[in-house]
Amino acid sequence: MRRTLPVLAAIATLIILMATPALAHVDHAEGDLTIAVGFATEPAYAGQPNAVQLLVSHHAQPVTDLAPGDLTVEILFGGQTTTVVADPNFEVGEWGTPGDYRAPFIPTQTGAYTFHVTGSADGTDVDFSLTSGPKTFSDVVDPAEAMFPPLDAPSNADLAAKIDAEATRTAGALSSAQRAADTARNVAVAALIVAVVAIGLTIVRTGRRGRAVT
Repeated sequence: MRRTLPVLAAIATLIILMATPALAHVDHAEGDLTIAVGFATEPAYAGQPNAVQLLVSHHAQPVTDLAPGDLTVEILFGGQTTTVVADPNFEVGEWGTPGDYRAPFIPTQTGAYTFHVTGSADGTDVDFSLTSGPKTFSDVVDPAEAMFPPLDAPSNADLAAKIDAEATRTAGALSSAQRAADTARNVAVAALIVAVVAIGLTIVRTGRRGRAVT
């Protein structure tokens, strides 16, 4: 019996681990409605297609009758927002997990994202916000962390910084070129005025000399 108990405990632990979802999601309750929220693919990598995943259940039973648009997700990052519609990612009895709704998007930068979920599900109004983090769901991370073999290439953040620097340098060069063009134009105008004045003076002097000779 003493030898059997550790074996049974190991089997039970394995079953629990196998039953535990691989994705990091956080449950939100609205009355008897429960919505598990997270990225559809975790870890979530910057620049890779992903989606906000909503696993919707009522009294522990999956909600399968939501139409596209019944739930929408406003995605917030760094003061910017976009709104995406959650669509069913299953067909009952055919494929997918019943109650799995997804709002697809491509996270372009690393860091914490906030999902503001609104709408109605199974007769219950829904309106709540959750932000990624250690106690909720995955932040968006740099894909270089998962690359193998490693690429000797800059990260997305490095590329963004270089693009910003190049844009600033280009803007400065254009500004300098514009100032040079303005200066050249002013010099040309001044030279033209001087030439016109000089021609006018020459004509006047020539006229005076002609009258003097006469």
